[in-house]
Amino acid sequence: MNRWRQRLTELHGDTYEQRSTPTHAVLIVQNDQNPPVDSASEHFEQIEHGTEPPAATPPSLDHALATWGEAEEERAAIVEHDGEIPRAWAEGFARLRPERPLADVSPKRWQQFIDDIGRFLDAGWAEKASALGWGPLDLFGCDRERPFARIDHAGLLWLLNGDRLVELDHHRAVIERRTGSRQAFRRRPVAVGEVVLAWELVP
Repeated sequence: MNRWRQRLTELHGDTYEQRSTPTHAVLIVQNDQNPPVDSASEHFEQIEHGTEPPAATPPSLDHALATWGEAEEERAAIVEHDGEIPRAWAEGFARLRPERPLADVSPKRWQQFIDDIGRFLDAGWAEKASALGWGPLDLFGCDRERPFARIDHAGLLWLLNGDRLVELDHHRAVIERRTGSRQAFRRRPVAVGEVVLAWELVP
């Protein structure tokens, strides 16, 4: 178990069960093993899997803010200190609950997402991403209604799926897959109003 998932569980005082729910990976990529090509001829693949409709409407951000108290403040301070990340990101990450996946995300895939964020923090990428102009929606964003199925609205950390981030610049991130191949994720304009931060949807 990634230390951050364990840390969040401890901070929230909850427990959860590992489940063997089937998962699927989705990509918006460029194969970096091929010679570089200009942006006009890049190959992007978008895979969208059918999911069951959400069981309930996610709470609003207003509700989330209304429930913020001393316990949440303490969790955010611990995350900020341990991860050396921007305060706003720390507050958001502190809201994530390993045992409470979003509407259309399987428990196993949700826990993997939290683990991927943890590795992102431990490797020092958060500070670098912030300095390069990557915003929270570029990293943690997801679709408001279908957070996992709408891959075109997924932030970088949703696409790691246990693989390793190896390169980051102003416009591109390179992910090394378990097979050894490398794939590139390019920043794109955020669909304002449709994309939200993952922690805004935590039930």
